[in-house]
Amino acid sequence: MSFFREVSNIANEQVFNNRTENYGKSRPGYAEDVIELLFRDIVKSDDKIADIGSGTGIFAKAFIERGFDVFCVEPNAEMQSQAVKIFGGNPHFVPISASAEATTLPDHSVDLVTAASAFHWFDAEKFRVECKRILKPNGIFFAVANSRDYNDPFTLRQHEICEKFCKNFTSLRHGLDKSIPKYEAFFGTAMKHAEFDYPLEYTKEKFIQRSLSSSYAPEPDTENYQKYVEELWVLMNEFAPTVEKITVPNVSIAYWGNLS
Repeated sequence: MSFFREVSNIANEQVFNNRTENYGKSRPGYAEDVIELLFRDIVKSDDKIADIGSGTGIFAKAFIERGFDVFCVEPNAEMQSQAVKIFGGNPHFVPISASAEATTLPDHSVDLVTAASAFHWFDAEKFRVECKRILKPNGIFFAVANSRDYNDPFTLRQHEICEKFCKNFTSLRHGLDKSIPKYEAFFGTAMKHAEFDYPLEYTKEKFIQRSLSSSYAPEPDTENYQKYVEELWVLMNEFAPTVEKITVPNVSIAYWGNLS
């Protein structure tokens, strides 16, 4: 039996092609305080959960490991395949190949919808309609993303490198920059918000992998690819010349609320 429920016209399905390996190896999770918030104040013991834009299952993992049924909705086949390698055979992991705006889930079938570093890829208006369709009455939508600190000199220099070599780059916190203006209309007066310090620690090799996993990173067969990697190595060795690891300031930011 196939792990996937196939649908046509999946939005953004090609965005992370050729980036999945680096994504799986290097993408960070989120502050433990985010997980504590969820299980203390939001998630009930019998909840059904849909994680939208679930990728390789980084955020869904916390639910799956605690025995919650999670519908992992992901349009990119490579990303979903990586999640299957990790969670395949676990009865609480239900992968669905579909878009955020057309999940194929039944009406009023889940108690919680989540999106981790994914909301900025969605058509917010259509996704809100879909959330209201699949959520049970009084169901919750919960979004989380990591946000780099632009007061940090390392981050400012990294931004300059990305501007130089990365097509379509806008910001190291571009997901939130695109999402925050939409959240007020999406949630209305029900929106709640919390921020938690979450410094990101990488080996230098993992930092390269993390940088190459971004949607705007140069493709391996392009002129800027090697130059981009070389400049990132120069940056790391300048700021951390005698150690193998680097730590960059970061905050995990959560938004949630009832859409009824």
